[in-house]
Amino acid sequence: MCRKVWLSLIVIALALSMAGCGVKDAKEVVSDLSKRSEEMESYVSHGKMTIRSGKEPQVYDIEVWYKKPHFFRVAIKNMKKGITQILLRNEEGVYVLTPHLKKSFRFQSDWPYSGGQVYLYQTVIQSIIDDNERTFRAGKKQYQFEVVAKYPFNQHANKQRIWLDHKLNPHKVAVLSESNEELIKVEFDRFKEGASFDKDAFDMKRNLEELPQDSKTSLEAMAKPSAKQKEIEAVLPEYIPQGTRLQSERTIQTPQGPVVVMRFKGDKSFTLTERHPQALEAGLPLMGKPVELAETVGVLLEMGERKRLTWTEGGVDYELIGNLSVDELVQIANSTYNQSSK
Repeated sequence: MCRKVWLSLIVIALALSMAGCGVKDAKEVVSDLSKRSEEMESYVSHGKMTIRSGKEPQVYDIEVWYKKPHFFRVAIKNMKKGITQILLRNEEGVYVLTPHLKKSFRFQSDWPYSGGQVYLYQTVIQSIIDDNERTFRAGKKQYQFEVVAKYPFNQHANKQRIWLDHKLNPHKVAVLSESNEELIKVEFDRFKEGASFDKDAFDMKRNLEELPQDSKTSLEAMAKPSAKQKEIEAVLPEYIPQGTRLQSERTIQTPQGPVVVMRFKGDKSFTLTERHPQALEAGLPLMGKPVELAETVGVLLEMGERKRLTWTEGGVDYELIGNLSVDELVQIANSTYNQSSK
């Protein structure tokens, strides 16, 4: 009898010990995440994002500022090229800013709630809350969830694995294919809730004018004209949809410099233009949205079945227009990187 009592006391002690360690089940964690999402006033996070969509992984430094109810500032720095772009949401709209080119686009968009940005705490925890088929594991230091992927610009994305510490702060997010191939990974090294910001921290003009030092260096290099820069070294995309071929290519001389126009005809026709970057501020709101490409952030406009994707990379402005799916546009755009000029 005494032994049974003793064993019961041990079981109770172990249960209390686990409770004291803060280990919870999936239902409790999801409930806490829902409450935190509703009550959170602000945060700053920082980490490294790795995208595997080409010949070699692309690595980005990611810093996120959030202020309730819907202010966001995401600074995305290409580590290889030292160029920073900013995704911004304030009372006036959603912006894609390229500070070193003084270029901005403004959207009428519900970004970031329309996509599955894996570096945003809100969209990460919302993917956990929304997936009733989620799986859950509780470890000594972390909780791990596996949920369906919400990544509209990558048709191979199948699921997400999300690691949170016991305070529910983000530790790591991995986007996986059906065969468990890692497509995107974000590793967080800093997360601070209750952050305070300057009054104009989310102002478009301030963010466009405050140029990161690495981008300043890149801008200075671009500002030095050369005979080579006066011409466009046209790049042919490596990926062209089956049944489509390059029909014509010509260079048009404009007051702003040469523009190369490539027309592709076939089952999935499209036009690709290339020119030197021009400073541009799209003052009127556009019915479009930002699209994350392999090495930069593009701008997507949808006009019925016809779509227009623009992006800047390697000192060239690209514009891709055609009756293609978004996934096909992204594949074509990504296949222009690291290609030798024609």
